[in-house]
Amino acid sequence: MYESEDSSVASSSFGEQDEMEQFMNRCSICFDAHLDFCLEYCRDQYCLDCFQKYIVQVVQSSWGLSVTPIRCPVCTEQIPKHEWTQYVPRKIIDMYEKYNKPYRSYTRACPHCQDEMTPCVYNANRNQLMQPKLFCDIMESMLFSCYHGESHKNHADHIAVKRWITIYKRQDWSDTSKLLTLYKSIMQDVLTFEKHHIKQTTKRFAHNISHEFINNFCVKPDVWKSLQFAHISNFPQMSCTSCHAVVCLHCGYDAHPDADCEQNMRWMVKDKATAQEVKETVKWTLANSRRCPNCSIMINRDEGCNKVDCSYCGFCFCWACRSSWADGCGFYRCANVSNQVPLLTATTATTTATTNNEDKTELGVPNMKNIQARLVNHHFQRQEDRMEID
Repeated sequence: MYESEDSSVASSSFGEQDEMEQFMNRCSICFDAHLDFCLEYCRDQYCLDCFQKYIVQVVQSSWGLSVTPIRCPVCTEQIPKHEWTQYVPRKIIDMYEKYNKPYRSYTRACPHCQDEMTPCVYNANRNQLMQPKLFCDIMESMLFSCYHGESHKNHADHIAVKRWITIYKRQDWSDTSKLLTLYKSIMQDVLTFEKHHIKQTTKRFAHNISHEFINNFCVKPDVWKSLQFAHISNFPQMSCTSCHAVVCLHCGYDAHPDADCEQNMRWMVKDKATAQEVKETVKWTLANSRRCPNCSIMINRDEGCNKVDCSYCGFCFCWACRSSWADGCGFYRCANVSNQVPLLTATTATTTATTNNEDKTELGVPNMKNIQARLVNHHFQRQEDRMEID
């Protein structure tokens, strides 16, 4: 009898051990196929088919302007490029390199000839040392173009721009982390001056000053990306180098200097000359697109919560009110926008409303405190029931 029990326990132990060894030799993704390789750093194991499918999915979704790291799908450690490229076709590697360049420029296809329009190109051969001469020359030319004696020289707009020339020449540019803030301050004064004092036919000074500023520094990729989108936000119109059509970089349609993108699209829908298929596309865009509050480019979203990351500039904002997500908007109901439809039933909403202020959570998000409290109460209730039975 005892021998039988011992043999049964031993058999069970060996069975569990065999099952564990079999599991350890399986792919960490599908748990079915035998492993083909282990990653060098983390030693997580995969079959070739699963790993290739994972890499392809990551690469195909990495079309934004940021560099997407390839990470282990189990432990999320970054996989060196020299390693993961061993297990995927060459076309996937080429796709990754195309869409993950550190200084990739934003492009917009011309709606007429379909050629790519590139408003900003990073110059990899620029010198590390600051060369402010051309930048300052353009600013001084702008001031001189409308100079009308001492009265104009003492004008507040003139003084503001002149001050930046002095600062630009004397500034220590070794720290480029504050370039975006500096750029926005300079361009605010330059654009104000151009608006009030430069004739419409010669309004190219501000554009040239902006372009020269962002092309004068050796900066990190994230700073370069921020600078180029700040430039696009200020100067959305661009002429196509192939067909010379003037296009809006924000929405992709013909330039509309007298209206914003939304108003222009509403005009296109009403215009009888607009083709019907174009009208349908514009209608969908109006219903499902909004401009990013950082770069002003129209982005699409047809489902999901309020938290949105701009696929171009990376800015995180609330879809409902277009405020920065750091301001504390809600995932499913923004406090800054009224007349939103709650995503919970009336019964659940009433239950949530009756909880204490400290336990309240936004509609559509599970209240973890309440759930945990119910689990604890349920546990104690079961203990009490058992004590009564005993």
